[in-house]
Amino acid sequence: MPACQVYRPGSYAWQAGMRLSQLLPSLDELKPDADQHYVLIRREDPTSKRVAVVSADLAAALRAPGSAADPELTARDRLTVFDLKNGRDRVIKPLMDELQLQSTQQQSLAEVNISGSVKAPGDYPLETGMRVSDLIRAGGSLDTAAYSGSAELSRYVIENGQTRRTQVIEIDLPAVLHGDAAANIALQPFDRLYIKEVSGWADQEQVTLKGEVRFPGTYPIKRGESLRAVVERAGGLTDQAFAEGAVFTRKELQEREQVQLNRLADRMQNDLTATTMMAARGGQGGAGQAYSLGQSLLTQIKAAKAVGRLVIDLRAALTAAPGSADDVTLREGDQLIIPKRSQEVTVIGEVQNATSHLYQSDLERDDYISLSGGMTRLADGKKTYVVHANGSVDAAGTRWWVPHSSSSPIRPGDTVVVPLDTERVPALPTWQAVTQILYNIAIAAAAVHAL
Repeated sequence: MPACQVYRPGSYAWQAGMRLSQLLPSLDELKPDADQHYVLIRREDPTSKRVAVVSADLAAALRAPGSAADPELTARDRLTVFDLKNGRDRVIKPLMDELQLQSTQQQSLAEVNISGSVKAPGDYPLETGMRVSDLIRAGGSLDTAAYSGSAELSRYVIENGQTRRTQVIEIDLPAVLHGDAAANIALQPFDRLYIKEVSGWADQEQVTLKGEVRFPGTYPIKRGESLRAVVERAGGLTDQAFAEGAVFTRKELQEREQVQLNRLADRMQNDLTATTMMAARGGQGGAGQAYSLGQSLLTQIKAAKAVGRLVIDLRAALTAAPGSADDVTLREGDQLIIPKRSQEVTVIGEVQNATSHLYQSDLERDDYISLSGGMTRLADGKKTYVVHANGSVDAAGTRWWVPHSSSSPIRPGDTVVVPLDTERVPALPTWQAVTQILYNIAIAAAAVHAL
């Protein structure tokens, strides 16, 4: 009964002397992604009911019908033709479990393994007379990254019936693939074949440039290539580029930041649980207000998605010497977004009217806060900070003893953040961190989606 990657799966009448080539008389019987070289046959002894496994190369069977490559079938045989694109565990694992159940101390389950640069790595049942080439065939054959010079076979050897040690055997892979019987050694139970990968081989890495470069798009990169080199390949910046507001994101950073966000959400949940208990006991005034506000922050932090922004000085990176501190080495999935020139300064957080204002060179941080209607009663003016257009943060507080003074000049594209004063309600340790992270994510996300 052929199955899986055939056009007409089902049960077929068996006849004595019937061979694989008669059941599947043409490769046209297979679907386009079928593995022509590894047909797995589950065979059941009609008397003992013990299950055995054999395999065949259908392409070889069709080239030589009636030969040893074209095995005879028996009644109740179950054939599986695999898909080269997907894993084989769905069929292999239940079969291995079945073989394990019928194994005994005298006749244990014999399995072998293939890993590395093959299309279908994994554990396979050891067939009678199975050799290295058969295991490669079971693994879907070599993939394009495979090193064709040699492979390694790890074998367990029992010494004096007491000690097990591992023996590593070098396999002459070209000889095996060319049919050299001496190189194509017979396998033993629990042998593990490792197919090496070509040194330096990897899937083609790519980075994306968006916005104000002359030729935006996705560019393939070579290992160790710099941001400067790729921007040059993209024709450089346009005359409208706002280099100071460039947003550079990296997948690895995004993943790490998301883990931290999830942990922070868990800590926030624990804090809220404690606040709920205090409110129920009436042991702390304002606990109900704290819970309501905390629940709102928790909802936001759970919904927040990490951006993975890496703060860079783009102009310095584009002129940096190779290997210098400002030289940015690219990685797979990096993204550079260069917006048009910015003319605004944004104010967010605990102000009466969170909005953006046209940049004016004679205005300072507190002036922009005033233009937004001033701070609300929940604002923490001492911890107001500025996120510059490149993502760097100036967290110095207002110099309240010097009129109209702020920690550093405000520039186009900057964002002034007025945080929540967490001391006005029963303090929860994570609140200040949560509010600042939410603001910073909002700013980074806005920059990423600005185009």
